[in-house]
Amino acid sequence: MTLADSLSFVNEGNYKLLSFVIGFIIGLIPGLGVLGVIAGGFLYAYFARQYGVIPREPFEGAKKGAVMGVALGIVGFLLSFLVWSGLWMAAMPLMGPIYALSGIVFVVALISALIIGAILGGIGGLLSVYVE
Repeated sequence: MTLADSLSFVNEGNYKLLSFVIGFIIGLIPGLGVLGVIAGGFLYAYFARQYGVIPREPFEGAKKGAVMGVALGIVGFLLSFLVWSGLWMAAMPLMGPIYALSGIVFVVALISALIIGAILGGIGGLLSVYVE
């Protein structure tokens, strides 16, 4: 039984979206944020190879996984920025002040999220080449 048979709800039309959603949901579980990016990159590269979008080569799988890792890294960064900066309190002004990060801290954190997301997604994509 292959992984593609087990995940029968993933087809050629929706594998990009479902790879992102599965990685995002796993990343929301406390303590598993890193695993969410790796799983998203793994699934994206696995199904891209399964449907003939990319050849079965380690570098191609790592590139596809890195693309999904960057997407998940950006979304994770934006969510953590909203939570930690207090911007979510803007809708409820009586609950406390709105804290903002300085511009350079924002840029450095964004670049770090992009790099770490690409590396972890690339690892997941690389692992997908060696499955089955």
